[in-house]
Amino acid sequence: MEPADSRMYWLSAAIPNDQFLLYCFADQQVPMADLAEGLRRRAGRVADLGLRVCDVPLSLDHPLWVHRPPTPDQVVVHTGIDAWSRCLERVGELTADQLVATRTCWRLHLLGPIADTPRGPGVVAVLQITHSLGDGRRTSQIARDLFGEHHLRTATRAPTDALPPVLAGSSAAVRGALATPVRIGRMLWRGVEAFRAVGARPPSARPGYALTQLNRPPGARRTLRVVVVDRTTLPAGHTVTVGALTAISIALERYLGAGAEPIGAELTIGRNARAKARNNFRNAGIDLHVEVADPSGRARLIAGEIARAADTDDEPARVAERRASDATPAFLGHWGTRQFDADAPPERVTGVTVVSSVYRGVADLALGGGPVLLTTGFPALSPAQGLTHGVHGIGDAIAISVTTSPEVMPDVERYVDLLTDALALVATIDGRQDSAGPPPGSPEPDRG
Repeated sequence: MEPADSRMYWLSAAIPNDQFLLYCFADQQVPMADLAEGLRRRAGRVADLGLRVCDVPLSLDHPLWVHRPPTPDQVVVHTGIDAWSRCLERVGELTADQLVATRTCWRLHLLGPIADTPRGPGVVAVLQITHSLGDGRRTSQIARDLFGEHHLRTATRAPTDALPPVLAGSSAAVRGALATPVRIGRMLWRGVEAFRAVGARPPSARPGYALTQLNRPPGARRTLRVVVVDRTTLPAGHTVTVGALTAISIALERYLGAGAEPIGAELTIGRNARAKARNNFRNAGIDLHVEVADPSGRARLIAGEIARAADTDDEPARVAERRASDATPAFLGHWGTRQFDADAPPERVTGVTVVSSVYRGVADLALGGGPVLLTTGFPALSPAQGLTHGVHGIGDAIAISVTTSPEVMPDVERYVDLLTDALALVATIDGRQDSAGPPPGSPEPDRG
């Protein structure tokens, strides 16, 4: 397992971070049991769905990926769910049942048929998947393999499968122990490089944002809502992410009221550089420029913020910091993660809300002969983030999700109304989006 994926795995013990990828398909009146059986067969041919995590004793090396054939109980049919509101309620309940990655890294939930999805009668499939298995782009590709009709090669087994998991973990521990002196030396060398690079970097002008009523522990319950729009209703000349952030900025400004500015969002941005890690993204604070009343001008400033955040990822200091972090021996990395106190309130936050944006491709997926109608996701809450947004597109359908809790936002319908009104306002600026997809040369930021 790569260091970035190990950190995601270890962090899940403090902050649950399973991803829930929701896909809605047109209802073809195929029995749910038949749909489930077909997906079980298909899952057996998706390589990433045949993996689980094997811990290495004493964390002397990073955890291993080992082969685990899918089992029938990983596809679950939820009966009695025939309304969209009940579907979202059920998915919210599912977030409390996080996966144990050493047993299984995914579970698929089937709900429906549902008469009133935002795009008509449909069947809903929710792929629950551990974050260590992939970020937004990687898990979206896994879902495309699961719900697509393209040919899949027989899944190959992991190299560690030559030994039983217990022996594979022990063997990795021995190798890790022997390599520890070299790894500590590499860590110190990379650490000195990072110290010098960071020292030469100009100080940041933005230390974060003040806590709001949204930045408090959310409790155990979850409230989910989804607003679906057509891509052509979003501003021309900008990515979908910019259009959505502009609408979110208007809704947040109106919801929080006077005196809440400045307001920023913590945006997950996919890295362009190829990497071995399954999680290849970073989080960046994006100022939402609520001091600018004109939505068109605000959108341009937000677009500039995203571009600058993407550019700074390649700065020497950030590259050096990543190298130093990745050079840290596994046992020290695991120890450091365990010291993280998720319940300690921060003085400031990177953003008053988290926004995850992923374009999931063309609408060529199907289930039981029914074409895909929409897709969405629900970024996890944390003790400091009681409101998150997902921006997910497939084909021309763009879904903006709202994830919160009754303890943080008891009046969620009011916020959803504000967001809907804000999307209508954003639709009036700078023309419309081209329905063919993101503008050339402007890849969509995505999560993880």
